[in-house]
Amino acid sequence: MKMGSECHQLIRKFYGLQEERIQVYHRFQDGFETYLNTAPNYDFAPYRQLVHDVTQEFQRISSDVIAIKDRLRDEHSQVELVKLLENIQDEEKKKLELTAELQVARQVVVDNSEEEHHKQEVTQVKKRLQQTVGRICEHMDDLKFESEDL
Repeated sequence: MKMGSECHQLIRKFYGLQEERIQVYHRFQDGFETYLNTAPNYDFAPYRQLVHDVTQEFQRISSDVIAIKDRLRDEHSQVELVKLLENIQDEEKKKLELTAELQVARQVVVDNSEEEHHKQEVTQVKKRLQQTVGRICEHMDDLKFESEDL
């Protein structure tokens, strides 16, 4: 198999993992909405299990991305692609942290709906999350551009 086609396969596998991440985020968000709807006597057990399951999924995806990154670096000397994957991984980590922060902030708003500063916190976290997603999209565009030349 030619180096270019093998690199393309690795990049396609990465895109598949990004799609899986999106699906896991949807599940995480849906589960959080279900949890929030149980206020004020939250049904925490199913949400805790969801957090556990989602964490395991994200760890598996991350490990698979690291394996792709390692192969691109070690077997194909694709330094630029590796940098892009690292940038995406870093931003995905921030996205997950901000998603958790947003969920906590949203629960605080539900529990203290009369306090305006809690709503402002949600708005600020949403903005940071949108910026992070924007950077992920930029890196994905860069990856597409860089991988076209393989």
